[in-house]
Amino acid sequence: MADDSQTADPNFMLSLARGLGVLRAFEGQSSLSITEAARLSGLNRPSAGRCLHTLTCLGYVRERDGRYSLTPKLLPLAAGFLTSTPLASASQAVANALRDSLQETVSVGALDPSDPGRIIYIARAERNQVIAAPLMVGSTLPSHCTSMGRVLLASLAPCETERWLARAALEPRTERTIVSPDVLRTELVAVGERRWSLVEEELEVGLRSLAVPVRDREGQVLAALNVATFSDAHSREDLIERYLPDLRAAAGQLERAIQSHRPNP
Repeated sequence: MADDSQTADPNFMLSLARGLGVLRAFEGQSSLSITEAARLSGLNRPSAGRCLHTLTCLGYVRERDGRYSLTPKLLPLAAGFLTSTPLASASQAVANALRDSLQETVSVGALDPSDPGRIIYIARAERNQVIAAPLMVGSTLPSHCTSMGRVLLASLAPCETERWLARAALEPRTERTIVSPDVLRTELVAVGERRWSLVEEELEVGLRSLAVPVRDREGQVLAALNVATFSDAHSREDLIERYLPDLRAAAGQLERAIQSHRPNP
């Protein structure tokens, strides 16, 4: 839903925001009823129904027996981002090469621009499926309990971090998940100082991951690069000693690719 500052903006199109909110309700859902779309988008049922009808007329959604599902017409939009954005276009090759070198699963992710509480996968190169739910480009995970998420949260301005922490729902994914804002704040400061994050079994039992930042030419953090492995495969110390140098080198390679990009005239 739009916040007060957005709805007060005379150029903000509330109807478009509502339609996009209904589209976002499909994340992780194979199909939705009007009632389900309303609940997930925060709209009332009539508004959600009108959005779904419009999306169906435009070909982005199809309806069958009262349930709605997305169509392939959305894919060119994603492809446009993946091929035209330097970060996205260079990330997959870097992730593939690092996976082949380390023989571990490698990913690149960025913060959701409208929600610092989650990361969006931009590239992923799997060796083994290290998490129960399958992940792919476009998948999302909570930022507070992931190594990439903490690297990205640590890069925010302190006022942004405090604003997010004040309203964040730090849900426990395992018994080890940090759910205290004060503890998380301290951890984010430490991550920012050392420029890497190691998260152990906070997202899922048996999973350990290590992440480093990826920066633009001005030094701003654009994304994070991580390697994920089973906890019983590598100790914490082994992961840092063996993989951190390679992660940093790959992040540097990705940064150079981004910085060398020249936009089309």
